[in-house]
Amino acid sequence: MARGSVVSGFERSMMNIINGFEIPTGLPWHSCDDVYIPVNCDGQFHWVLAVVVLKKRLIRVYDSASGSRRKEFSGDIKKLSLMLPTYLQDSGFFDHSERTDWSSLDAYKDKETGSLLEPKHPFLVEYVQDIIQQGSDTLDCGLFVAAFAEFLSDEIPIQSNNFRSDYLRSRYAALLWNYGSEKAEAGYVSDNDDPSKPRGHFTPPNHDALVNLE
Repeated sequence: MARGSVVSGFERSMMNIINGFEIPTGLPWHSCDDVYIPVNCDGQFHWVLAVVVLKKRLIRVYDSASGSRRKEFSGDIKKLSLMLPTYLQDSGFFDHSERTDWSSLDAYKDKETGSLLEPKHPFLVEYVQDIIQQGSDTLDCGLFVAAFAEFLSDEIPIQSNNFRSDYLRSRYAALLWNYGSEKAEAGYVSDNDDPSKPRGHFTPPNHDALVNLE
């Protein structure tokens, strides 16, 4: 397949996601405040959570191994900050001002002209500090990405300690099993048919209450 066709297909997919036409979203971005994106760091075996804060034109990065990795920005996070403005403009994102008048927000204004910033200006990037870190001898980054996304979406503060990865691993496995069973019984294939997720409440379990799954 020609590289141009691959790029064209990727661009179409990105714009469909922004407009809410793909299963990963089911909701157009102009109807959201934040968008959560798991990002693989430069092809390495490590994932971080990038939260696109649309009203602030900002990408917040939640990295569970920032203390053990070299103090440098991921190349893929930089690429995301550079390409987002172009995809937002090309997808017609700024035409939807019923909920948010994007052109009136300071983050989107050109300080010199007062007009809407051109796509050549990347999103700001902020790496969140003082959050729980995975053990240096573990490969739990995916688990931490899922936990960060759940805590943030439920407006639960991310703790700097007391993070039970063994409990969360068992919990997510049980939730996925239950979700798959209910989905099979309901006879649907699209995640957009899911009922609304109730707001969660995180309570760290007692150690004696944990079940060790071999």
